[in-house]
Amino acid sequence: MNRDWIKEKILLAKEKKRLSWEELSKKTGISEVFLVAVCFGKAVPKKEQADLLCHVLGLEPEISEALQKPVDRSWEKQIPNDPVLYRFYEAFGVYGEAVRELIWEKFGDGIMSAVDMEISIEKVESSTGPRIKLMLNGKFLPYKKW
Repeated sequence: MNRDWIKEKILLAKEKKRLSWEELSKKTGISEVFLVAVCFGKAVPKKEQADLLCHVLGLEPEISEALQKPVDRSWEKQIPNDPVLYRFYEAFGVYGEAVRELIWEKFGDGIMSAVDMEISIEKVESSTGPRIKLMLNGKFLPYKKW
C-alpha cells in the first residue's frame, strides 16, 4: 500500500464522517498534530492508535498495518511555495539564529530534538483578530564532548 493512497482513503473517510481533526483526535486519543502527521504519512503510530484510527474511520485492518510501518520522513529541499509552509521558512530564516542563541544561553551547547518533540496549535482571540499559537516542545540534546 502506498502512503498517498492511504492518505486519500483517510481523508475521504474523515470527510464522509464529517469529522474535524480535533474531533478525530478526541475519538482516538492521538494528539492533533501527531494524528495529522500519521495520516499524511510522516509519522508512525502505536498499534493501538492505528487500530483505533481505522476503527473510528471504518477503514480496513490492512491500512492499520500499513500505518505502523516505518515512513520516509524526507521532504523536498526547496523553498516552499505554499503560503503557510513558506511562513515557517521565513520565520526561522529571520528568527532562527536568535532562537539558537537563546537555546545555547539557557541550555548550553546542543539542539532541540525533532524526534522527541510534541507540537500543539492553539487559536487565540485578540483585539486585532484571531492569532495562531504554535508550541514546539522538544527535548534538549546536548552535544557530546569526548
